[in-house]
Amino acid sequence: MEYSLDQELLINSLAKEKVSDLQRLLHEKNSVLSDQQREGVSRELRQYQELLFQNRLNRQIELR
Repeated sequence: MEYSLDQELLINSLAKEKVSDLQRLLHEKNSVLSDQQREGVSRELRQYQELLFQNRLNRQIELR
Protein backbone atom coordinates (compact mmCIF):
# COMPACT_ATOMS: atom_id res chain seq x y z
CA MET A 1 0.00 0.00 0.00
CA GLU A 2 1.38 3.37 -0.97
CA TYR A 3 0.81 6.51 1.04
CA SER A 4 1.05 10.13 0.06
CA LEU A 5 3.83 12.16 1.64
CA ASP A 6 1.33 13.84 3.98
CA GLN A 7 0.03 10.46 5.13
CA GLU A 8 3.55 9.14 5.71
CA LEU A 9 4.47 12.22 7.72
CA LEU A 10 1.32 11.84 9.81
CA ILE A 11 2.07 8.15 10.43
CA ASN A 12 5.63 9.10 11.35
CA SER A 13 4.61 11.79 13.82
CA LEU A 14 1.93 9.63 15.45
CA ALA A 15 4.30 6.69 15.76
CA LYS A 16 7.04 8.89 17.26
CA GLU A 17 4.54 10.24 19.78
CA LYS A 18 3.46 6.71 20.68
CA VAL A 19 7.09 5.55 21.03
CA SER A 20 7.78 8.47 23.36
CA ASP A 21 4.71 7.63 25.48
CA LEU A 22 5.65 3.95 25.68
CA GLN A 23 9.27 4.72 26.59
CA ARG A 24 8.10 7.08 29.31
CA LEU A 25 5.75 4.41 30.64
CA LEU A 26 8.50 1.78 30.67
CA HIS A 27 11.16 3.95 32.28
CA GLU A 28 9.18 5.79 34.95
CA LYS A 29 10.72 5.39 38.36
CA ASN A 30 7.33 5.09 40.03
CA SER A 31 6.03 2.59 37.49
CA VAL A 32 3.29 0.29 38.76
CA LEU A 33 3.29 -2.05 35.75
CA SER A 34 3.14 -5.75 36.38
CA ASP A 35 5.67 -7.96 34.60
CA GLN A 36 3.01 -9.00 32.09
CA GLN A 37 2.03 -5.38 31.40
CA ARG A 38 5.69 -4.41 31.07
CA GLU A 39 6.21 -7.18 28.49
CA GLY A 40 3.16 -6.00 26.54
CA VAL A 41 4.34 -2.39 26.54
CA SER A 42 7.83 -3.49 25.52
CA ARG A 43 6.43 -5.58 22.65
CA GLU A 44 4.25 -2.70 21.48
CA LEU A 45 7.24 -0.33 21.66
CA ARG A 46 9.32 -2.66 19.47
CA GLN A 47 6.50 -2.83 16.92
CA TYR A 48 6.27 0.96 16.70
CA GLN A 49 10.05 1.28 16.43
CA GLU A 50 10.03 -1.25 13.57
CA LEU A 51 7.23 0.71 11.89
CA LEU A 52 9.28 3.90 12.09
CA PHE A 53 12.34 2.13 10.74
CA GLN A 54 10.39 0.62 7.82
CA ASN A 55 8.75 3.97 7.11
CA ARG A 56 12.17 5.66 6.98
CA LEU A 57 13.54 2.97 4.66
CA ASN A 58 10.57 3.31 2.33
CA ARG A 59 11.03 7.06 2.09
CA GLN A 60 14.75 6.67 1.36
CA ILE A 61 14.05 4.13 -1.37
CA GLU A 62 11.42 6.40 -2.96
CA LEU A 63 13.86 9.32 -3.04
CA ARG A 64 16.35 7.39 -5.16
